Amino acid sequence: HTLDEREFTRTLWQMCTECIVVFPDGVNVLPWMLCGTNEIGEATAEKMNTARLVVWSLHGIYGAGKDLDETFGLIETAEKAAEIYMKIAHLPRVNTITDEQMHQLEARFGVRGREGYLD
Repeated sequence: HTLDEREFTRTLWQMCTECIVVFPDGVNVLPWMLCGTNEIGEATAEKMNTARLVVWSLHGIYGAGKDLDETFGLIETAEKAAEIYMKIAHLPRVNTITDEQMHQLEARFGVRGREGYLD
C-alpha cells in the first residue's frame, strides 16, 4: 500500500464501520526507519501531534489512548481493518464504505473525520 497518510487512512476507514468512529483522526505513517533509535522516536512523537496511530512502515504500529484498554482497542480496530484489506487487496473493490456512509457515521456518533480525508 502507498505510504500516503490520507490514502492509508481512507483504506482502513473503508474496511470496517467502526474505524472512522474509533480513529477519526486517521493514521499517520512513517517510512522505514531504524528501530530503537532517537530518530524514530522523535519522528513518531511529531506524528502523534495529529493522530493517535502511527504505522512504522515494514515494522509495526504505535498507538496512544487515555488508558491501556483504549489503546488496545484502537490498535485492534486498525489491525482488523488491515487484515480485511490484506485478504481482499488482490480483488476489485466493489463493496466498501463510501464517503457518504462515513458522513452518516460522523453524524450518528458525533465524530469528525480528519480534515480533507473525506470528499
